[in-house]
Amino acid sequence: MKLSFTVNGTTRSLETEPLKRLLDILREDLKLRGAKEGCGEGECGACAVIIDGELVNSCMVPALQVHGRNVLTIEGLGSTETPDSLQQYFADEGAVQCGFCIPGMIMASRSLLEADPHPERSLIRKALAGNLCRCTGYEKIFRAVEMAAESGYGEHLKMEYPEMAEYVPPLFSKDEEELFFQPSSLEDALRIRNRFGGEICFLAGGTDFFPDLKNGKKEYHRILDLSRVPELAVIERRGESLFIGATASDTRLVHDADVAALFPSLSRSAELSGAWAVQNRATLGGNLASASGAADLPVPLLVLDASVVLRSTDGERLVPMEQFFTGYRKTVLQDDEIISGVLLPLPKNNLAQAFYKRGSRAALTLARISVACAASLDDGRIEEIRIAAGSMSAFPVRLPETEDFLRGKRLEPLLPGKAAAVATNEISPRKSGPFRKSVTGNLVRKFLLSLLDCRKDGELPGKNRDSRK
Repeated sequence: MKLSFTVNGTTRSLETEPLKRLLDILREDLKLRGAKEGCGEGECGACAVIIDGELVNSCMVPALQVHGRNVLTIEGLGSTETPDSLQQYFADEGAVQCGFCIPGMIMASRSLLEADPHPERSLIRKALAGNLCRCTGYEKIFRAVEMAAESGYGEHLKMEYPEMAEYVPPLFSKDEEELFFQPSSLEDALRIRNRFGGEICFLAGGTDFFPDLKNGKKEYHRILDLSRVPELAVIERRGESLFIGATASDTRLVHDADVAALFPSLSRSAELSGAWAVQNRATLGGNLASASGAADLPVPLLVLDASVVLRSTDGERLVPMEQFFTGYRKTVLQDDEIISGVLLPLPKNNLAQAFYKRGSRAALTLARISVACAASLDDGRIEEIRIAAGSMSAFPVRLPETEDFLRGKRLEPLLPGKAAAVATNEISPRKSGPFRKSVTGNLVRKFLLSLLDCRKDGELPGKNRDSRK
């Protein structure tokens, strides 16, 4: 494949393999070795770079998606002789340590300060939560970022990228052109899918693709990259529903005004899905297609009465979220179909929502337990309620017994405890049964207690907490 892209302001062209990681291109082909390989799965942040203004982990970005992009690496900030002022603050504060993870830390810090020139300490911690330091000592790192902020480093930082000509897809070799596809329209994508059927392996954000490829869990014959299909990236109102395209990223779900206002539980699940560099890449469609029992987004989608929109050359069909999964890593998606997105009916004004997740690491963890709730109230009575749980079985499921118990009940102080007991008894986790059963019951109790509290202050639970400005 002929790859052409801009690195640190210089256009670079080279021959490479379509799935070669950006990290390897930088280190091996361009000899830019500031980005390091730590985990190779997007968990440590040592390979972080900025592509078109977004922080990403370069170990999860394939060459064919870098084509035509603008990449900024640590070498593009400054050198040993003329360091960027942010780099200098890291050195002055003694935050450099061994240096292995620091380039990623600095890139994450620059991305934060470009978005918010004067962040609070809590936001700095959140922005760097996806960057693991092997020498400990995060306090000096946080202080270096604060010093840069106090100096006004981020106030005039807005990157100006050179204007790109109309996008021209990469030129694949004869051996590659029937194996790799990067369509620029949904029509073309559907045509390719229809032609090759089950041989097609979809590629979008790569946050599942590359870890699975590394660990031998992923096999592919023909790659269909959907990242350049604009119809799959839209978020828009369609009549009395909101359509969210399959390649909309978790970051989009956190920040989109309609998603945050109408479906705060979905927005919250995206916010808890991983570190910021992962959220910038992970997509709604990928989370659905992976069909993992620990997937985050399907849990709130279950309680929001969502339907998955599937497209083929023959047309479109809607599949209720509850019918989409058929087993572990299995869905109803047919060999000629593409996940176009999801359709969510606009909620009533009195719909309370919540999403809770428990795992080993807040910034980037598979859910050990996740619970989503949505309830409508009428004069202190639960008119309708939907509860779903993830990481308990092969795929996320509703809790119908708990819902039936609560439906029509009046909110009163003893109800949360009673409902928690029902939820605890209803679920049958695959592993760590007593722990997961207990925590699930506690999370249902937490939601109902929030409903009781909202009767006092008049504000429904579930208001979205946007973590980035």
